[in-house]
Amino acid sequence: MKLGILSNISVVILFLSLFLFLFSKIEIGKEKKIFLLYIIVAFLSEIVTHFTAVFHIRNVWFGHFFFPMEFFLFFLILLQWENRYRKYWIAAGALVGTYVSLDNFLLTDFSKFPVIAMSIQNFFLFLFSTRMLIELTTRNFIPFYKDERFYIVAGIFIYTCMASLMHLFFNLFSVYFPSDLMVFAGLSLNLLLTYAMVLYYRQRKMLAEALK
Repeated sequence: MKLGILSNISVVILFLSLFLFLFSKIEIGKEKKIFLLYIIVAFLSEIVTHFTAVFHIRNVWFGHFFFPMEFFLFFLILLQWENRYRKYWIAAGALVGTYVSLDNFLLTDFSKFPVIAMSIQNFFLFLFSTRMLIELTTRNFIPFYKDERFYIVAGIFIYTCMASLMHLFFNLFSVYFPSDLMVFAGLSLNLLLTYAMVLYYRQRKMLAEALK
């Protein structure tokens, strides 16, 4: 329960990190607009989830809208930093995205979780984020720990790795992962994304001051 509360708070903190740019009037670069959109979507999702929980409303249907958005936003975030095998990832992402959309909106009833689509999209994103982690840590011009992209990709990696393991054990062995593990994965994602935003803000601020 306490871990769940921390996870909820971490989403709010992630959203509030956007105000660093608003109050300082430092512009967010074009390459971060998709990331910005994800933060807003995640925050709105948290509001919907909290509202439905308070009023005891089943919210399984909401996942049919959120999970496809999450997939496409994560995919586009990772894709913008892929150069060497970009066309192959685009082709694979289009196939996975098509199935995810069909499963969420047509194949699976809105009263049930789209388990197969969730399994496929998380495993695909796990593979893609693994590929980008290797790229950022071995082929980067700057130390990876100074690159905000590393923390964004690491957050996606941890989150999708835990989700993939959860679906794997459930689909193959009918074994449920402890829910706290996925809550921890979500918490890790939010904290790493928040740190990435703070690091990016510091870099943009230093650049703005240098250009004065």
